[in-house]
Amino acid sequence: MVAIGTRTIHSRRGSDYRLRGVDLGSEETPAPLAKKYRPNRRRRRRLALKWVAGLAVAALAAVLLRVEVVQPFSVPSAAMAPTLQPGDRILVVKSRPLAGPFRSGDIVVFQRPKFFPCSVSQKQTRDLVQRVIAVPGDTIWSIGNKIYLNGKRLEEKGWYDPLYGQVGSRSIVRTKVAAGEYFVLSDNRSDSCDSRAFGTISRSSILGKVFAVVGRNGHPYIHFF
Repeated sequence: MVAIGTRTIHSRRGSDYRLRGVDLGSEETPAPLAKKYRPNRRRRRRLALKWVAGLAVAALAAVLLRVEVVQPFSVPSAAMAPTLQPGDRILVVKSRPLAGPFRSGDIVVFQRPKFFPCSVSQKQTRDLVQRVIAVPGDTIWSIGNKIYLNGKRLEEKGWYDPLYGQVGSRSIVRTKVAAGEYFVLSDNRSDSCDSRAFGTISRSSILGKVFAVVGRNGHPYIHFF
């Protein structure tokens, strides 16, 4: 309706169709914010139990890994000098599948043989660290200051102390290594109680293969074999 002068004119036009559905004057009340979800006590307790169980399993796995797969040892003497020094901290792979077959040149930790004609101080050591030289089926002996393995001179990679030579003061009697046995020598060939004294060692007496030095003289020292 439009007023012109004193007359009132009714407009035939209705409200603008373009504004249909548009609320020009009303204010919508904002939707209430969703409440922040908080787990109830039972859910929190269940979650905590899962964490505790997971940590327990992880701790058990770490213990089993240390006992069954890798174990640290301390070098008891200077028998493996210059490769290993007394007191060196070494890591040994105990798992047979991971250690693999023992070959000439591998350093192993083994239980002291029952027949051990060595010094009293060495007899106090329960576990020994020495190097495998001959494996089952090999024949080993020495002539002068040279070692022969299966008829060929053994070429070692600088393991022994050159000051005393490859054999040192004690020769190697011709020995055929039996199945399941290993012939071991120390790298310090001049001052060693090894297979030249107590004979070959059995596979069952070997605790594992040395794969790294991790400490020397009380300090971190990393060397892999």
